Amino acid sequence: MPLGLLDDGSMQGRYVARMATRSDGTTRKSHHLVFDDGEIELTLPPTLAPRTSAVADVPWPRDTLLRASGAFGDDGRFDVDDITVVLPAPQPLIDAEPFAPREVGLVLLKWGDNAGLMNGYGKEALFTGDEAVSVFYGEASYGRERFIGEVFGPYEIDDPGFCDPYGIGASARQAMIDKGHDPTKYSQLMYHFPQAGCDFAGLADIGAPQFPARDSWYQASLDCVVRVQELGHNYGMGHSHAYDCGVDEMGNEIVFADNCTHIEYGDPYDPMGGGCAHINAVQKLYMGWLDGCNLVEATADGDFNLSPLELPCDGTQVLRVPAFDGRFYYLEYRQPIGQFDADVGLDGVVVHVADELGNFGPSPYYLDINGNGLMHEGDSFTDPMGAVSFTVSSADATHAVVSVTFPDGGSGAPTCKDGAAPEMADGAVGALSCARAPYPADDAAPTVTITYPADGDVFEPGSDFTITADAMDDRLLSDVVLYLNGEPLIRLFEPPWQWDVTNIPSGPYEFGVIASDGRNEGYSQAVTIQVGGPPAADSSGSGGDGTTGVDPTDGSTGDGGSSSDGGGAGALDDDGGCSCRADPRGRAWLWLPGLALVALGRRRRTQRVAAR
Repeated sequence: MPLGLLDDGSMQGRYVARMATRSDGTTRKSHHLVFDDGEIELTLPPTLAPRTSAVADVPWPRDTLLRASGAFGDDGRFDVDDITVVLPAPQPLIDAEPFAPREVGLVLLKWGDNAGLMNGYGKEALFTGDEAVSVFYGEASYGRERFIGEVFGPYEIDDPGFCDPYGIGASARQAMIDKGHDPTKYSQLMYHFPQAGCDFAGLADIGAPQFPARDSWYQASLDCVVRVQELGHNYGMGHSHAYDCGVDEMGNEIVFADNCTHIEYGDPYDPMGGGCAHINAVQKLYMGWLDGCNLVEATADGDFNLSPLELPCDGTQVLRVPAFDGRFYYLEYRQPIGQFDADVGLDGVVVHVADELGNFGPSPYYLDINGNGLMHEGDSFTDPMGAVSFTVSSADATHAVVSVTFPDGGSGAPTCKDGAAPEMADGAVGALSCARAPYPADDAAPTVTITYPADGDVFEPGSDFTITADAMDDRLLSDVVLYLNGEPLIRLFEPPWQWDVTNIPSGPYEFGVIASDGRNEGYSQAVTIQVGGPPAADSSGSGGDGTTGVDPTDGSTGDGGSSSDGGGAGALDDDGGCSCRADPRGRAWLWLPGLALVALGRRRRTQRVAAR
């Protein structure tokens, strides 16, 4: 019996919509029912099928429990005749922290002769590089989004033989489990794999900003656009489009009309389109990165201030005015500042057309004003049906002033997104209050110190004690790892940073601690203790390389990942081993010869270090 098939011939499962970015530049939205051990793609009837251009039109929230009646078609999809909602989608807690760190796991896969991506490249793409996901989302969200997580693999899996995203994801998660890692510890999992005959470069389940979908797939690509875009789909963002409206009788390009052709990835700057500058203002509003008087809506004539979209601001960064077709123009001011917009050289007012923001991702359309989408001082735009016109009256490095004119002068006072009345500044509507620079990448490593035991302490064999450490970071701590003789032993994800040791056997031990903030690592001093008398000179317990013969049992999992229980203490066994369990998240460790931990104020020891 096919997966999810009920006795009456209907199918029941959790609904998931997916957006595929095809290699030829087109897109495809698909609809699926997912079961505990499989999934099936649905073909929806016209009464239910949403328009293919907008994620906002997905018919049900992700994870809605549906029962569909119909039959399997020749293409293997389930052709739906009728569908009912069995249970609504689960909702996040009302009091949940709105911008908790995103825990992301990137799983690198390979098969056959294709080596896939190296682990170091994956770390650079997600965490450590100048254009890493963590850096991009941090700057674009003004520090609201924080990314922590791991890069796993590359893992060897069986060649799927055809494009099978569900099977590839299942194999990836099983490979993690086989190496001692728990996939459920991650809110999002990214699967990168070689060419598998898929018609997409990237594919993602569609979720919501604070209730993200888990899975995204990357076929032979992990560049800036695809990695930012697919994660964006996990948060419910749709593609950022553009229009092709043809030319007028004089041969001039028409910017906007009522009969334009849709261009799926038409926004040349936004990674939800085709670039890797800042995400546009419509998407930022949907994500909750802009709020209050960051948005001002105008329904009457006036002059309005716009501060640069790249900066964290209390003032106005988006001006919204009504368009002829019931949608709105969203105006934003871009400046060549920050890690991403400076590379593109953005300088001017950019205009998008989009609906009122709803519960699902928006569908913004970039307007190609002046051939590059940038309005400068003196430039004007008039709505095709004369509903409104606006002119950039002035522009400098701090802000632009836009004059809005309605045919009859309009009516009503300007309002902020939250209904408040905006402030005035320099004779125009909209406060001018911003940080001096975009939100910076996190380049400050955590600090960590072992507070007990002290270097040189001596214990009796069989002693019990607790190793304690103080760790701090200027933003957040991702995790803190205890090392024994240069090997990772136990990882903790929240304080207190302490590890219980019981019944410790005789011998010398060296402890160290590494604290991570998701992008950087901080290293403690090395602490060496002696349990019992010193070993004989010819003791076989010495490895001959400066390390002791104490083996933390499962300290290495074979894929570079460390083994720990992530939430408690590992007790030292009688044979010097660690009675800890498998690591619930795991890190991809690369072992390099060199200086592991520096004894502050005392001496240096040659060890092996973990490079992430």
